[in-house]
Amino acid sequence: MYKLLKRLAGISVFYSFANSIEALSPFFLALILTRFLLPEEYGIWVLFLSLVAFLRPVVNLTIQDALKMHFYDMDRVRQATFVLSAFYISGATALVLGLAAVVFAEPLSLAVKFPAPWIIAVVVATYLYVNLYFFLTFNQFAEKRGRFIVLQLLQSFFGFAAIVVLVFAGWNWQGVVIGKIAGLAIACVAGFVWLSRDLELKLSLDCRKEIKDLVKFGLLYLPAGFGLVAVPLTDRLIIAHVLGLAENGLYGVAALFGAALFVAINGFLHAWMPWLFQHLREPRSDAFRRDISVVSLGFLALLPIAGVAFYMVAAITAPFLIGASFEKSFPLIPWAIAGTVAMGYFYHNQAFLHFKKAVLPMSISSLNCIVLNLYLSYYGAIHYGTTGVLAATIVAFLTSAVISGLFITYHYNIFALPRRSEA
Repeated sequence: MYKLLKRLAGISVFYSFANSIEALSPFFLALILTRFLLPEEYGIWVLFLSLVAFLRPVVNLTIQDALKMHFYDMDRVRQATFVLSAFYISGATALVLGLAAVVFAEPLSLAVKFPAPWIIAVVVATYLYVNLYFFLTFNQFAEKRGRFIVLQLLQSFFGFAAIVVLVFAGWNWQGVVIGKIAGLAIACVAGFVWLSRDLELKLSLDCRKEIKDLVKFGLLYLPAGFGLVAVPLTDRLIIAHVLGLAENGLYGVAALFGAALFVAINGFLHAWMPWLFQHLREPRSDAFRRDISVVSLGFLALLPIAGVAFYMVAAITAPFLIGASFEKSFPLIPWAIAGTVAMGYFYHNQAFLHFKKAVLPMSISSLNCIVLNLYLSYYGAIHYGTTGVLAATIVAFLTSAVISGLFITYHYNIFALPRRSEA
């Protein structure tokens, strides 16, 4: 057990560091953007990121989750067919969404409070994000950590550099969007070159059956894929419509500190999930059940402690990082961190259900979280402002985590004591 915990801890630290490269970029950007942009302009940028995150499951039909589930079941030829099929699907859906963005730009702009001429940029960035995260997932499960971290460096460094140049040149939030797209494009080119060389991708491969299977999987899994992206988007849309873009900008700044905690959560899950999937084909034993129990309970116990630690750091650093015009976001930071802790519980349970390939329970749990958050956040915004929205999100994530946790405990018997006959 000690060796397992040491190994998972080491891998978690690596992925936390690798993911922090991308996660720290918004903090460095905040030093600039909160001093050069108005809260309303920053609110547009925050909304852009939320729209991109929301569209990602639509563009790739959550295929990267299918890759996680079946990576260790596929040989090299099957992996090549899978990857090529994923590219076909994401390309086709992005094209359809791009045409819709051009034809229906005005009504979409009114619905999401985002400038009509730039809606097509949301689709372009989404398509690039989809491919980048597909490359990252492949390299994660192939245990090619060097490539994983290089891809993160490429998209973060070049994106940040382009954003700084354009913002200083007076391009405002438009420059931030263009710079982000530029960084993503450079990283995607590198990821595609590496993957095509590894798998010797050929257009002659027959992908019809694989595409059909992936589309079926994606449609069933779609609610689960929306679980972590629909909630932030609905929060931002509700704030933008009920309270205005300036409040949306303040919400986005507070959310940065919650995102920093999510880096640590994601680092743990990046280490945990490959280990779980590798052991999927082994007969379940008491030792394996014990390992899962110890790792899971340790994570769940440490999560609120990590939240308190992150808040203490945020209380010290926020006044230096954030410009004076965003001071009203400071009281929102503890709420954003508490929301991330609640999301961590939910995300942990979803990862376990993912491991068990329990797609339907994942989708039901996610749908419950989305609907409950939508209802509570709307009335929270009306009665309590942005704080009410954040409190509603905490309740939605915790409620869904409890429901999925009870299902896991009862159905999979993970925390049960060994029976006498097994001892």
